[in-house]
Amino acid sequence: TMDYLSQLSLPGAVLLWAAVVFPVCALWGYAQVLRVDEESRTFARRAYFFFALSVVLTAVVLAIALVRRDFRIEYVFQYSGLDLPSHYQFAAFWAGQKGSFLIWLLWGALIGLGVMRTSGKAEAPVMGIYTLTVMGLLFILVRENPFVMLSETPLDGQGLNPLLQNPWMVIHPPVVFLGYAAFTIPFAYAISALWRKEYDGWIKPALPWAVFSFMSLGAGIIIGGYWSYKVLGWGGYWGWDPVENASLLPWLAGTALLHSALVMEKRDALKVW
Repeated sequence: TMDYLSQLSLPGAVLLWAAVVFPVCALWGYAQVLRVDEESRTFARRAYFFFALSVVLTAVVLAIALVRRDFRIEYVFQYSGLDLPSHYQFAAFWAGQKGSFLIWLLWGALIGLGVMRTSGKAEAPVMGIYTLTVMGLLFILVRENPFVMLSETPLDGQGLNPLLQNPWMVIHPPVVFLGYAAFTIPFAYAISALWRKEYDGWIKPALPWAVFSFMSLGAGIIIGGYWSYKVLGWGGYWGWDPVENASLLPWLAGTALLHSALVMEKRDALKVW
């Protein structure tokens, strides 16, 4: 255990581990609410708030490590360097897989606060499912910890890929991951409706979130397309990166969701869809 701990930057790692405890507590609280224990709602909300706070602080620790160029941390060494401008140094946050999952988790944790305040009577089942989904990202990060340290501190980092040193790198990935995170909300509403067999009331509260996630991910796709065609010359948006290509799939699913949701709300049809 001590050998494992010695390989981690503890401020970030401890916050990440703390983030595992609080959503479990929130799930327990919402489970009690579903058992008609209304007093547990406050406990569940506070637990989720501390979960979101832990994720925010985890992201802040990684951002500070990048800005300070703390090359003791492997992730900082891999994606930053002494000669990297400050805005690209910060954008190195989401240059790798671990940082990408962390920005995704950060958006998800923060958006959950809005869901908690707006879901009304459906709060307990919706937040329960939403929290479980976000915990999937959290467990990935606990396994692939972004705060692993090198055995020796290098004098400089490997730097950011030159093709990524573009202003769109600062904007594009956060927008895409915001869209990914927001799509979790209509998912939580839909699964909650299926679970409780209440098929009519979920569309109205879920629809604004579906529009928001659809527009966010759509904006990310447009930015990525412009970046690829006009700036990088990588042969076109659909020809270079399967990760970017994959963003089209949930966006198309979101298109189908919006159409069927509007028809269901206006004409009381397409409930199965």
